[in-house]
Amino acid sequence: MTIRTNTGPAYRLQLVFDAGPTMSMWRPLLRRLRQSLDHDGPFEGATVSVLTADGTVRGRQVEDDRLVTLVLSDCSGPQWYPGPAGERWYETLRSWARVRPVAVVQPLPERMWRRTALPGTPGRVHAPAAGSANSGLTFTAYDGTPHAGADSIPVPVLEPSSVWLENWFTLLGTGGTEVPATVAFIPQALPAEETTSPARLTAEELVLRFRATASPEAFRLAGHLAAGVPHLPVMQQVHRSVETTPCPSHLAEVILSGLLRAVPGPPGTYSFREGVASVLLRTVPRSSLSRTVALLRRAEPSARRPLVAAEASRRLR
Repeated sequence: MTIRTNTGPAYRLQLVFDAGPTMSMWRPLLRRLRQSLDHDGPFEGATVSVLTADGTVRGRQVEDDRLVTLVLSDCSGPQWYPGPAGERWYETLRSWARVRPVAVVQPLPERMWRRTALPGTPGRVHAPAAGSANSGLTFTAYDGTPHAGADSIPVPVLEPSSVWLENWFTLLGTGGTEVPATVAFIPQALPAEETTSPARLTAEELVLRFRATASPEAFRLAGHLAAGVPHLPVMQQVHRSVETTPCPSHLAEVILSGLLRAVPGPPGTYSFREGVASVLLRTVPRSSLSRTVALLRRAEPSARRPLVAAEASRRLR
């Protein structure tokens, strides 16, 4: 990613990586983003902090009136929703946005943002001066939708691409500037949210719900992932075999679907909810399933553990 920046004041960057249960697959993006920003961004230096699932931020906290913060997150972990973790994290996020520029870099494609805690609204955002804190920004939605209220603070939500980042850098570096942006608002208090927990749905209902919203590629991938142990390295290996050019967002759709739950183990360790793998396997043609199972069996000696799901083996008998 090559980023063009306008001349303007240099800043110090605080890059915050969300280490929540669905973010393991985006660690390579963190490395690429930091390299690009170190090389091309308007920054004199950068530090990396970690946002944990309990809503705390770990890492060296830098106090500098030139500090700006970028949060790399899929906005899908527990700290983004109502509850103790959410209250802790949003209090921190609000405190930053009152005094400095803050933006969220969302690795998911824009079409998926509506399923997250920060869907955002497209429009134009105006900064009264270079380096304005978020509390000083004004936002006008393209569709005229009023924003969340006088006490809410706007936060730009960016795709990790040159065009989106360059617009944000323009906002940082030039006073009186207005740029296109997608913006979410941080409320003073998190509203109570009623959702249907995946645990309350049957396996068939979970799969049907996923099929209704997923891309065809993600739904096909989910069936093949059900053939193996749903740990991130294994899922990525299956993904590479299913798609000629694997698109990370397809795997992200499966991980965020509610079909899986995080289980104890290294980051990226999941299991399918009860009965889900069996339902998904019924969507995969026998010949395709056989190829995926063969791939996993070839990988078992180097992994030194079984990688093929028992249900997949039974279906091929």
